[in-house]
Amino acid sequence: MGELEGEYEGRVRFEIVSAEETAARADELVKYELGSHGLVVFDPEGVPQAHIAGHEFGREEIIAAIEAVLR
Repeated sequence: MGELEGEYEGRVRFEIVSAEETAARADELVKYELGSHGLVVFDPEGVPQAHIAGHEFGREEIIAAIEAVLR
């Protein structure tokens, strides 16, 4: 994610949630169907536009989700 933060600086805000905080937000894990962790992409209004469960995505999937929101 650090590499992507630099590439999208000024256009995307990244928030990395620690394992401890993730565990405390179990309701969000269920809501976004993330399993034990994952990625949620929100539009500028805060509406979720994509969610991908952990271990089911790589760089290409992250970029596709970001680009879909930036269009």
